[in-house]
Formats: sequence, C-alpha cells, structure tokens
Amino acid sequence: MDNVISVVIYDREDLRRNNCTTIIRNFFYDGSDYYKVYEFSKYNKEMRDKLCKIEGVRIFLINIDDDNSVGLEIAREIRYAGDFISPIILLTSRERQDYVDKIQNILFLDIVKIDERFIKSLTINLREAYSIATRHSVYTFSIFDELYRIPYNDIYYIKKNINDDSVTIYTKDDSYLHYATVKSIERELGSDVRFFKSHRSCIINLYNVTSYDRKDNIVIFKNGQKIDHVARNRKSKLAQRLKDYCNDSINV
Repeated sequence: MDNVISVVIYDREDLRRNNCTTIIRNFFYDGSDYYKVYEFSKYNKEMRDKLCKIEGVRIFLINIDDDNSVGLEIAREIRYAGDFISPIILLTSRERQDYVDKIQNILFLDIVKIDERFIKSLTINLREAYSIATRHSVYTFSIFDELYRIPYNDIYYIKKNINDDSVTIYTKDDSYLHYATVKSIERELGSDVRFFKSHRSCIINLYNVTSYDRKDNIVIFKNGQKIDHVARNRKSKLAQRLKDYCNDSINV
C-alpha cells in the first residue's frame, strides 16, 4: 500500500474515543505501520490546522451528539474544503431519525449508533470505508512485456502452481499467470487488511468470501469458486477474521 491510512476521530468524551481507537487497532490487526489515528475532543484552530496537514487517505469518525451541532459542522467543512472522497462515518447515541433534517447536504457513509452492537457496526463500516479509501490500490506485474494492473478489490485469491515458481491470480471472471512466489506477493499485499495467507501456497481476499465451512475446510467466494487451501493452524484465525470483517450474512 502506497499511502498510510489516517483515521480521524472527533468525540468530546475520552472513553468513546478510546473505544473507537481500540476498534480501529483490532481492525488493522498487526498493520500498525500502515495506519495512524488522530484523536480530537475540541473543534478549534489546532484541530483545523492539523487536519490540513494530514495528507493522503483519510477516514473520519465524527460524533454528532453535541447540542451545538459541532460534529455536523466538522463534516460540512470537510466537504466544503473540497474533500468529497474521504469516507465520513457519523456516530451517535440517538436515533437516526433525530438527524434527518440536520444531515442534508452532507455526503457521509453511514450513521452508526453507539449501542450494544457498536463494535460490530463500526467494524463493518470501517471495512466499507477502507474499500472506498483504497479503491485505487492495484497489484501490478508484467508477463512477457505485457503490463497487468489488477485492483485489489477484484482479486479473489492467489494460489501457487504445482510445477514451477509461478502463481495464478483469480478474479471474478478471469485468471492470470504470474511468475512470482507467494512469499514475495505476501510482502506486497501483507499491509492490506483484505488479504489473508490461508496456506503457504495461497492468499485469499477476505472481502470476496461468502462462506467458510470449517468442517470440510472449504472457502467459497462471491462467484461460486471454491478452494480448500487452508492450513490446519490457520483455520481458527481465518474464521475469526471473517467474523470481524464481514457482514452478518457471512457463513462461518
């Protein structure tokens, strides 16, 4: 990944900011070198100056519960400043309908309610925000002087071929032969939370998995393709990652 992901949190309460930071840390697992968290409890000149200095890919988590609508003002100013790309997730302990009239003209990803499902709901939204923020990330390689650029979101899985030092990259409708080792590809994709090395000979894109049958050790993808390349010592971690990152419809 070329850019570090910057996650900006605005919330007046320390405990809620800490909870958000913990969820973000769990979301990125071991990729601490590939994301930064900026926490703010006040919207003032210091915050505005810092926001201007945060370059690259940004994701915003903004609490909108304050009576003075400061959170909504922050969201509007982000858009008024010309940033229509960075995903904005609005956080509230109130009901969504309480903000119907107030959130007009704000381009936001979703409103997440702070309740007993907050961890799950925010994680799902982080996944969507991450996909949006990194939508231009591509895996680039060449074969016989022909250049290929495959978007990360399009990759379903990558599997080593038996007879030589090559792999096949599988997408929804196509497959691509690539002369590289799984280990070298892992070094490039390892910073991206979508990808999981399920076996020494296989890397899968968690976001394109629809179900995982632990008993038969079968991973099923969105296009119906199936693989059984999950090492015994990776089964539990794969199941946990799928539960963490995917929506409630995932079958594990």
